[in-house]
Amino acid sequence: MVRFYVSEEGIWTAKNSVETHNHELAKPDDQHLLRSSRHITEENATVLKSMADAGIRTVNAFSYLSEEVGGVENLGFTKRDAYNYIQKERRAKIENGDSNSLIKLFKNRAAEDNLFAWDVQTDEKDRLVNFFWVDGLGRVDYDCFGDVIIFDTSYRLNKYNLVCAPIIGVNNHWQNIILGMAFLSDETIDSFCWLFQTFLRIMDNKHPITIFTDQDQAMARAIELVFPNTRHRLCQWHIQKKAPSKVWCFNS
Repeated sequence: MVRFYVSEEGIWTAKNSVETHNHELAKPDDQHLLRSSRHITEENATVLKSMADAGIRTVNAFSYLSEEVGGVENLGFTKRDAYNYIQKERRAKIENGDSNSLIKLFKNRAAEDNLFAWDVQTDEKDRLVNFFWVDGLGRVDYDCFGDVIIFDTSYRLNKYNLVCAPIIGVNNHWQNIILGMAFLSDETIDSFCWLFQTFLRIMDNKHPITIFTDQDQAMARAIELVFPNTRHRLCQWHIQKKAPSKVWCFNS
């Protein structure tokens, strides 16, 4: 541990240094489990993708690669890394026909509703990965009832495993109202930042006062970056759902 003092002029001065490590270092046999040591090479990624496209299960592809290098410890990544990579590839590949149909639908809706707004995000290969839309009623409702919003990512689509991410509010009759709808390919900081920034831009840069979400670190970081003055609160339902598995005495 090193502690620094930074002056108003931006000069860094080392104030304290502790050279001893506070836990045992990983044994050589366990190094492949460290996040910093895990990496899927381009060659292994190609094999994983080819085998998945051929209908071979990810667990079998992982076993094949580990046998080729003489064991899991020599592979450089874990089985979970392999599953995450395959899922990411599947999520990113929204078929062109579906992408074109979706954009055509958005354009038609925008022609019928002057307040209808939408946006999509593509990756480096120009594949559609995230998209968001809101109709005229949602924009009017947000202007009236946008003080508190609820953001929930509990559900997914079957075909592409996309995250269903509605932005919900409550009107003066205590009814749930949809303020916007998004589908995301993953739950990363970048995806959440893109969504929140798009939402703000479409909603004339009006920030909510409070946002309720579940306990997701990537989501919390994105809210901190995009909604710095918004109060972030956790959903009580999610807390009660998780409590029995985290705190044993909660069951009694």
